[in-house]
Amino acid sequence: MGVSRVFRLGTPYNGVELPEIDTEQQTDTMYLSHIDHPVGKLTRAAHDSWSVGDVTFGPSITAPTGVAAVAHVLNTDSENDGNAYYPRPAHYTVTAIDADGLESRANASVTAVNDLDLKRNYNVITWSAVAGAESYNVYKADNSQFLGYIGKTEATSFTDDNIGPDLSQAPPEAYNPFDATGNYPSTITFFEQRLFLGRTRNSPNAIWGSRSAEFENFDQSTPLRADDSIAVAANAGRVNAINQLVATTSLLALASENLFRIDSGGSDGGYLTAAPPATPRRQIGRGSSRLSPIVVDNVVFYTPSVGSSVRSINYKFEIDGLTSDDVSIFSPHFFEGMSIVSWCYAQEPRSIIWAVRSDGKLLAFTWEQAQQVWGWTLCETDGFVLSCCSVPENGEDRVYLTVRRSLPGGERTFIERMASTRWESVEDCCYLDCAVSYSFDQPQSTFRNLWHLEGREVWGLVDGFVVKGLTVTNGAITLPPSAGSARKATFGIPFDVDIQTMPVMFNGGGGSNAARKQQPGELVLHLKDSRNVLAGAGKENGDVPTQLFELKTRGDEPWGTVDTLKNGKYLMDSPNVVSGQASVYVKQTDPLPLTLLGVYLDPIVNG
Repeated sequence: MGVSRVFRLGTPYNGVELPEIDTEQQTDTMYLSHIDHPVGKLTRAAHDSWSVGDVTFGPSITAPTGVAAVAHVLNTDSENDGNAYYPRPAHYTVTAIDADGLESRANASVTAVNDLDLKRNYNVITWSAVAGAESYNVYKADNSQFLGYIGKTEATSFTDDNIGPDLSQAPPEAYNPFDATGNYPSTITFFEQRLFLGRTRNSPNAIWGSRSAEFENFDQSTPLRADDSIAVAANAGRVNAINQLVATTSLLALASENLFRIDSGGSDGGYLTAAPPATPRRQIGRGSSRLSPIVVDNVVFYTPSVGSSVRSINYKFEIDGLTSDDVSIFSPHFFEGMSIVSWCYAQEPRSIIWAVRSDGKLLAFTWEQAQQVWGWTLCETDGFVLSCCSVPENGEDRVYLTVRRSLPGGERTFIERMASTRWESVEDCCYLDCAVSYSFDQPQSTFRNLWHLEGREVWGLVDGFVVKGLTVTNGAITLPPSAGSARKATFGIPFDVDIQTMPVMFNGGGGSNAARKQQPGELVLHLKDSRNVLAGAGKENGDVPTQLFELKTRGDEPWGTVDTLKNGKYLMDSPNVVSGQASVYVKQTDPLPLTLLGVYLDPIVNG
């Protein structure tokens, strides 16, 4: 894939710290959390305008300034020599409210001394206008009481003629739990219009949620209001470091020892609030690693903190709770002694989780929950895969890989994009590794810009025909005379496709076929848009069989045209090989499409 420009931006993170950065995106802003750095955000203003900086926690609107309180004493009960006149101090503070209903912090309180119990006495509170404010809330504390709400106004003054404060609604107070080294969070997510952060060095089991609809504001009131920021701790047995926070139909905390669901503190459930406080409830006793989980539909996939596997989190009606299932149980050999270092989900067109293994190989996990279809595939490239991500492009999810390859002259690291699975004709497809595709108005015989494959032997798909044994010299290759020239071509490193079915197990008239001598018999391959397919009887140890037969490729195509892609069911005879199991081996070596929809066989079992 070519690019017109690489945009570079400095960040406070070192290269070795990148795997520990957790991210969450909201439109053109991506929030970044790392346990050794303040919470940051990457902001995109345009294609070539990006910035990165620390988050300044607090409300988006400033507090009023110039607040003053003046006592108007018009009645001192002089008729009774002032016997009923008892002046007391009243403390006032003011907050600003913007057009979205978000409230600023309060200014420092001011005091007026008056006896508001006597008629005609009142206090006037004034302040300077705040940019962006639509209205103002006024709070009052009688003598030494707590501050409580006494009214709202769109003006910059307010008259208190003995209004009783509502002590259940207090002004927000500054609160920033991430203010210093040791208090920086390492995991982040959005849930119910709040930004949730968790796991600091000083409080590894703590979880904080921002004020409702204010992602960068963690202020609280005394007493707590429902929309104040949330602070909870996950406690169950040993220390539960919050490795990941996941938002599904509920908020999940994947800790090192257990998995928790954060529930509403209200008796009838509902949204998470500061009052009544949210409550962590232990659901599963299998902890999670630091690898970010993947959510597919309503299922969460994660890697456990102990062992080598991949597990899912599902809701089970019969227990009215969450359970954890091992989705790698049928392919344990793919995970033994290995770990997953990076993964991503490509929803369209195949619903695949791509996982980078610690040894640089790539795993593909197909997941179709509605059809109960799932399984793992090993993908090996001529290089070492470091990381992956998925980006929606033109109606499908394109997977990007960071790959380290050994080339003449040393190692190189590439950013590579998997080819599109959508193409109109075979000339447009790409089934080569580290490949470059070309399209010209006039046929060409020399193709350049292959410096990344200098000195390597490459294969090509040239106007739909396979060309092999080409060597890149001076960043270019020239087609041999037999191949002529082409308008469309793709050149890259070839790879093989190997598929072996599971052994067929059944009970026949003579009992089970297990361990009996048998062979597949006639084979039927159900193909879609495929070419140059080899098939035969599979071996018990999974090795490539010595006898594979090519499915007839040409029919009535005119001479000199490419073979027609196969669509439908095709019958083949299997070789006369007898083994202890009946399975089918399908292979393809050419850079051509292969979609295998099904395999049918009629096992022959010897007594």
